[in-house]
Amino acid sequence: MAARLPYLDRAQVGAEVQSVFDTLQKASGRVLNFYRLMAHHARSVAPFLAWYPQLREGPLDLKLRYLAYVRASQLNRCGYCVTHNGAAARRVGVSREQLDALADFEESPLFSDLERLALRYAEAMTIRVQVDAALVETLRKHLDPEALVQLTLSIAAANFTNRFNEALGTEIEFESR
Repeated sequence: MAARLPYLDRAQVGAEVQSVFDTLQKASGRVLNFYRLMAHHARSVAPFLAWYPQLREGPLDLKLRYLAYVRASQLNRCGYCVTHNGAAARRVGVSREQLDALADFEESPLFSDLERLALRYAEAMTIRVQVDAALVETLRKHLDPEALVQLTLSIAAANFTNRFNEALGTEIEFESR
């Protein structure tokens, strides 16, 4: 699928977004297509980028965060988010085998009980939106309130980015060049 809007480059955006693009370029050597599309609504880029990385900060194990994020992205069929967050998951220690087995996490021996709970939570938030109180109570036995909110925000962010990327046809960078 081709992007449904043009990707904006540094020369096509105002000074505030140029500054953000410069920061992204310096940090990772590129500006992701996600931000190049978001730049069409320039006032959202800096606040989003100030908030989004904070989801990795806190008591929640990053492996658990990325497993839930990738599972939500799979359910939403967002290849862009599966690709980028799958790579991030690998960098924090999630195995390739776990990523490959996410769709069958209930039966796979590769997942702990807590990972299964988090993945059920990601599925409930993504598919049904309304989450059973018993599932939340079970998670509370394993996660403190801050970690549970961090997990919830991460899954909600996955659903946001999935919908943004799928609606606008965001292409994976190495395929769009």
